[in-house]
Amino acid sequence: MTTAMLFASAAPLMQQLFPQVPLIEQVHRTPTLIFGVLECSLAAAFLALWRAAQDYRVFRTLGFFYAIVGVEQFLQYFGGFTPTEWSLRALAVGVLVAAAGEAMQVTHRGWTRLFWPIYLFGGIATWFPSMAWVNDLPAVFSEVALGILIVLGFRRGNRRDRMVAAAFAFHFFVRLTISNSFQRLTGLKNYAAIGGWQWQFTTIGITLLGTATLAILARDLLRDRTEKQRLAAELAASRAVQQMLIPREIPSIPGFNVESVYRPYGDVGGDFFQILPLGAGSALVVIGDVSGKGMPAALTVSLAVGALSLAVEISTSPKEILAALNRALMGRNCDGFTTCLVLRADADGSLTIANAGHIAPFLACKELPLENGLPLGLAAEASYAESTFQLAPSEQLTLLTDGVVEARNKSGELYGFERTAAISGESADQIAKAAELFGQDDDITVLTLVRTA
Repeated sequence: MTTAMLFASAAPLMQQLFPQVPLIEQVHRTPTLIFGVLECSLAAAFLALWRAAQDYRVFRTLGFFYAIVGVEQFLQYFGGFTPTEWSLRALAVGVLVAAAGEAMQVTHRGWTRLFWPIYLFGGIATWFPSMAWVNDLPAVFSEVALGILIVLGFRRGNRRDRMVAAAFAFHFFVRLTISNSFQRLTGLKNYAAIGGWQWQFTTIGITLLGTATLAILARDLLRDRTEKQRLAAELAASRAVQQMLIPREIPSIPGFNVESVYRPYGDVGGDFFQILPLGAGSALVVIGDVSGKGMPAALTVSLAVGALSLAVEISTSPKEILAALNRALMGRNCDGFTTCLVLRADADGSLTIANAGHIAPFLACKELPLENGLPLGLAAEASYAESTFQLAPSEQLTLLTDGVVEARNKSGELYGFERTAAISGESADQIAKAAELFGQDDDITVLTLVRTA
């Protein structure tokens, strides 16, 4: 079949879809053409924003809505096939309701999908002249759904959502002008005659709705991206602070073999540890956990590590170090708290330990019986007791944070103290891996201290 024959066969269909319209009629329909261009421009703007920010699905929905409305306007201008226009309107009202729910961030809006069979039925039934009475059904049901969403939007109490709800409320009342009953009761028409042209109120309302929502949502997007950039910068700074505070290399302690594993749950964790040689074969081992995440936790960790350096210059007693750390963190814990354990290991294998609300170390697969003091930063006059133990050659002492004990699997079961005690004699890497495979739910820090012969 030649190209000419193809066009000849398609001509009757094109004539049916787009019948010839006298020039004077086209001039009268100029407002329709103008609004068709405006709706398509809004569709392009919304879809362009959606492509740039695909997590904002409302841009996509509104883009589809205005594309449908724009095509409908062009069909009207060119004398389009009436059933096609009604089908597009039935589809458009359904998309509008979906867009309203997304734009006003209504949480429970799944019920609006129940109206889609009505929209689809109306879009199909319009092609059958005997069922012309259903043409208005999609608009009526969508008006009900839209009204409910507007009320929910106003009730959210959020200024931004109320602004969007006000824009949709304006369109809601403008749509009432389409109703014949409304026109009879009020004596108003659904258009304004200006310069011999008829400007339909509903089309004006749709255009103003699109302009208002575009401005509000674009501002939202700008604020969201600015906030995400700020959080990214804060996260990078927190990560830099933490990398400086976590020891990259474990210092050598005569008579002991020390291993460490640190695995933050997110980009920035609240765990910390320090290993400080004291001379004469002794060393301080400090492990702690700051409640919270992000920059506040990183700053608290930096404050604790800085205070530790000062405290060690004054005393090597674990209980006095904890007391100094407690005073330094009072009022600076960002409404949280810090658990901490300080251990001094001497060359002869003796261990002196003071604990501030932290998990007790494990020795021979059992928790050491320690007197537990208050976490740091909760009470200015808190005092801490010391406990003394002897570590025999080849024995291993295991210190860890609650990220191991509180590892959680998919069914919500905790790893727990029994499992932790059972593997506490393994290497630091094996203990951390076991908790991670079970279901890491927090930062994991493990230190093992083995006395050599």
